[in-house]
Amino acid sequence: MARPIKQGLDYFPLDVSFFEDIKVRRIRKDCGNQAIPILISMLCSIYRDEGYYVGFNSDLTFLMAEQFGVSEGAVADIVQKAVSVAFFDEHMFHTHSILTSKGIQKRFFEAVTRRKEVFYDATFMLISVNDYNNLVNVDNNSINDCVWQAGFPQSGN
Repeated sequence: MARPIKQGLDYFPLDVSFFEDIKVRRIRKDCGNQAIPILISMLCSIYRDEGYYVGFNSDLTFLMAEQFGVSEGAVADIVQKAVSVAFFDEHMFHTHSILTSKGIQKRFFEAVTRRKEVFYDATFMLISVNDYNNLVNVDNNSINDCVWQAGFPQSGN
């Protein structure tokens, strides 16, 4: 029996200006310092499982609260604040009870451009996936994606 195709990511880029982002600063100011690791853990859940969203439910709230030693109410407050400052998309949160954003979706689809297949639910999309369908797949094309610039030695030299 074939192993199921992995949907999520093993790692994701975290912007070096994450802590300076006005949205993150507002969340931390209103919800306390424990909001930061909870936000990062939520991003991990998003990228690890579906890759571009996670369902917000009592199980996720419980797991986050247990992991960081805070109340489930504190986790819910952090999520509410994150939605109110547009860290997560408000429409998707209220309509589908999911946590996602345009930035999350862009980073996910950029990360999976080399995959032969990526499954997604169009209902949850905030970006145009067509922008990512036409990218060169280096596994299927003869174009070399490793371009060496002058002054940078190639390996083995």
